[in-house]
Order: sequence, then structure tokens, then C-alpha cells
Amino acid sequence: MGKVIGIDFGTTFSVIAHVNEHGQPEIIPNLESERITPSVIMFEDNLVTVGKIAKQSARAVPEQIVEFVKREMGKSKVEFFRAFNQKDYSPEELSALVLRKLKQDAETYLNEEVTDAVITVPAYFHDAEREATRNAGKIAGLNVLQVMNEPTAAALAYGYRPVG
Repeated sequence: MGKVIGIDFGTTFSVIAHVNEHGQPEIIPNLESERITPSVIMFEDNLVTVGKIAKQSARAVPEQIVEFVKREMGKSKVEFFRAFNQKDYSPEELSALVLRKLKQDAETYLNEEVTDAVITVPAYFHDAEREATRNAGKIAGLNVLQVMNEPTAAALAYGYRPVG
């Protein structure tokens, strides 16, 4: 079994974390050595870029940018889609691009395969949004162990007390 990570998949920024060898939760920096990754996707020809470069390009090439896709989770391709390179992308497929980058960043930092993840979502997410988040994780190559409310994750973190 590979490493388990926690993902805060945010509307504007996302964060990844793991429990380190000392049993302490730790934020994993992305490939740009930053602790947060913009949840922004840029389609340029056949290249897909996620993160800081995509965010910085938003004003120059807005027609090639996808932002705030988390707000569309749970909607079908009929209700919401974005088309790039003659392909229609659903909210799950777009979100998977962000999650895949986070997974790859974690694997690079940890120097091991990441297979499993817990993903946090807002407390107001209903079943359709939660299932869409789980599907996005699967598309990104993750076994999603749990889709957890952000307030629940905060309560667990507050209650986390290492023994010893």
C-alpha cells in the first residue's frame, strides 16, 4: 500500500498534507515549493497546466482557463461543461486534473507512490457533490478513503494529541 495523503480541495487554492515519520501532520509543498496550489487549470494546445502558472495566465488568456470548478461539482455535463481541444470536460474531469497534480506533487516530495487520500469538502456539500468529489479522485488515480466535512476535519485536528 502506498502513502495516504489528505487533500483540502479548495475553490481557489488546494493543499496536501500527510503524517510524517514522527507522527506529525505536515503540509506537503508543491513542485513550486509553495504550500498552496491554485485550483486553476489552463489548456494551451494539447498541454494542460495546473496551479500558479495557470493562475498567472488567467488575465492574458481567459478563454483557456478554468477556475472555481469546485462550485460546479455534482452537475452533469449537460448542466456544466468546458470544451478544450475538441473534448468536453465535466466538473469531475476538471477537478481530477487539479487532484492529479496534487498527487504527483506529493509523490515527488515523499519519493513514494501515493495511492490513497482523504478529501475535505464544505459541510454544505450534498450527496451529488460528495460523489462527484470521490469520482474526481478516482479519475486522478486515487483511492478516496473518505470525503470528509471541513469542520469535521478541523475538529479531528484539534482533538489530535500524540501520546507521549
